[in-house]
Amino acid sequence: MGRLSRPAPPISSKPGYHSGGGTVAKSPQQELEEFLASKPAWMQRALQHGESSLTRGEWTELINCGDELSRQRTEYERILQFIPAKWREYRKMRKREAQQMLHVLLPQGKPGAPRKDDLAREATALHQAGKNYPQAAAVLSEKHQKPITPEAVRKLIKRSQPDKT
Repeated sequence: MGRLSRPAPPISSKPGYHSGGGTVAKSPQQELEEFLASKPAWMQRALQHGESSLTRGEWTELINCGDELSRQRTEYERILQFIPAKWREYRKMRKREAQQMLHVLLPQGKPGAPRKDDLAREATALHQAGKNYPQAAAVLSEKHQKPITPEAVRKLIKRSQPDKT
């Protein structure tokens, strides 16, 4: 037996069409495509991939446009919020860019454990006052409320002295 044929769906059931008057609502994806198509290539790249993706020439364009990019970004973000997958990716990209910017702006600390210069000065003063390493260690342990060994005192004093070369 042959297949039963279905009647063609009315025009109003197709996406983007309706049977009434007035304007047709666009899908968020269509709105995004039209929005980006109306922007210069460098702005499209800055919005979609971040400012770090711009070339030097595009950076010049960005600087010359003033606040235009931030106004367009607001509209771009408004549209993206209606497209969950793209909104998630956009937020990840913006977060990465913010972290990179912070990495550039914040000074880097020195690697390794923090120096104990104050403790070394105290140990040296005690040693110069006639205390031996175990006695200096006992005084420092009591004062700082943490265990400090005589060997640690010896090393602190040795490292705090200038080289005799």
